[in-house]
Amino acid sequence: MFAQRLKTFALKLKEYKLDGFIITNPVNIFYLCDFRGVSPTEREAILIFAAGPTLVTARLYQNEAQLLASGDLKVKIIDERNQIFEYIKKIFRVGLPTEALAKVGFEEQNLTVAELSELKKTLPKAKFVPTKNLVEDLRVIKSDDEISRIEKAQIISQKAFGQLLKTLKTGQTETEIADRLAKIIKDLGGQGLAFESIVATGPNSAKPHHVTGHRRLTMNDTLLIDFGAKYQNYSADIARTIFIGKPKTEQENIYRLVKKAQKETIKSITHGIKASDAYYKAHTVFKNQKVHNYFLHGLGHGIGLEVHERPYLRSTINDQLLEGMIFSVEPGLYFPSWGGVRIEDLVTIKNGKAKVLGKLSEEIIVI
Repeated sequence: MFAQRLKTFALKLKEYKLDGFIITNPVNIFYLCDFRGVSPTEREAILIFAAGPTLVTARLYQNEAQLLASGDLKVKIIDERNQIFEYIKKIFRVGLPTEALAKVGFEEQNLTVAELSELKKTLPKAKFVPTKNLVEDLRVIKSDDEISRIEKAQIISQKAFGQLLKTLKTGQTETEIADRLAKIIKDLGGQGLAFESIVATGPNSAKPHHVTGHRRLTMNDTLLIDFGAKYQNYSADIARTIFIGKPKTEQENIYRLVKKAQKETIKSITHGIKASDAYYKAHTVFKNQKVHNYFLHGLGHGIGLEVHERPYLRSTINDQLLEGMIFSVEPGLYFPSWGGVRIEDLVTIKNGKAKVLGKLSEEIIVI
């Protein structure tokens, strides 16, 4: 699988008329050659394409890196992390045509200005070409294996939510609920959390990205939980809204409206539909009831090795949703007076239509 990804990316470089390429994003490095474990905040590895791919990393990671060496991937171990960019010169001078003619691509959203300056000193005659989403364009369409892992992560998340419901009681803090959820996910075989869970009680549920805190769950609260398990490096994402005590008529109507927006949107999604059209399907449901101004975010986002990746389902994005993509559908409405309702599930496009990963939540959840 990884050998094929490396070959596919090499062909992409020819399409863009690039003689070489430097990959610095650790997620993209993992996607292409299965090397992971480096710090996301330090430059501990790079993947260089120049007459074939070479993974360069420090002695700290030599054992796991050397296991990846093959006819498709060279591995170079250096003494210290700060020597990584020094070694680039040696690789490119062997693998590139005359330096003065060389066009070397790099990831403009990851490489720092200081690092680019260092590269220009290392190869002063080469032309460095900023690029965007070359690897991400490959990642956006998931293989059957990737879909299987994400679906497993989503099913673990749904099972964890079911178990968590049995433990909820008034008086618990948001943090206590989040900690219990994390433990349940691990007990169910999850690798851990895909991201820090959002547990929002009462008026906090009106904040789409509330930071879980110490407010206690009380009677007549709205409880919004947004979380996801990770399984074999792939992420899930799910959101559920719970009412503590019988909801008011307004709250019940809002819940049913959000659920309607989600179901009608999922039903409308087919291969080739624009991301913006999917967004406006949900938006129209809300606008017909004159509550669209309380829909504060996009409809969804892609998911995979990262929790937020392409495609993005927003009003201004006209990218097509295609077979093999996986993304969330998460309409929500937020009212400062009492809280918010968000319902989130993951779908993929299979055989031209949207397929839900796991199961949708059908009924209002009342504790």
